Amino acid sequence: MTIERRMTRNPVVARTSMTAVETLDLMKNENVQKVPVLDEKGNLVGVITEKDILTATLHEDGNISLLEMAYKVSNLTIDRLMTSDVVSIGPGTDIEEVARIMVTQGISFLPVVEDRKLVGLVSKSDMFKIMMELFGARHYGTRISFVVVDRIGTIADISRCLYEHGISIISLCTFSDEDPDKVICTLKVHGSSIAELKELLGPYTAGFTDLGEE
Repeated sequence: MTIERRMTRNPVVARTSMTAVETLDLMKNENVQKVPVLDEKGNLVGVITEKDILTATLHEDGNISLLEMAYKVSNLTIDRLMTSDVVSIGPGTDIEEVARIMVTQGISFLPVVEDRKLVGLVSKSDMFKIMMELFGARHYGTRISFVVVDRIGTIADISRCLYEHGISIISLCTFSDEDPDKVICTLKVHGSSIAELKELLGPYTAGFTDLGEE
């Protein structure tokens, strides 16, 4: 799945002509601490954070009066404070790649750009929502985790077994195990109990790691 289907459209943005005060007010009103910055043509040219603005109001020794600070901030435009080197992605980027970029680069949001135009935004909150969908968190059911040998056909065998017993799969996720020859599966189903799942899945597993909840 590409991020275009899950990104936030029409995100909060700032303009290069906005002052630091105007941008801080925008962040406060929208309850955000970081926004993309667009130029007069609507092109993405930077990112500004609340921290960028607050840091810029202080002298190196931190010795500044409130009056001086207010004057300084009121005359600063954010094109002088923003970060111009912005990491961005295209709308066709796979969700897995988005997660990899955010984790490896330690960033909390990614602008989604097409032909330099901002078409959306992906934040940690968006990624958490995707994770909730993967785990079927919005649906009631029975959840259980178990270890299986990592071989071709294992998941197909488990799915077939559940199908034959009239059990509907809500979600099925796999994770790395300490043993490279095994994987951990987290399964959520409708129409079964933990006791029944343990009995049915027993022949396919190398042990249960979490008996889950009903």
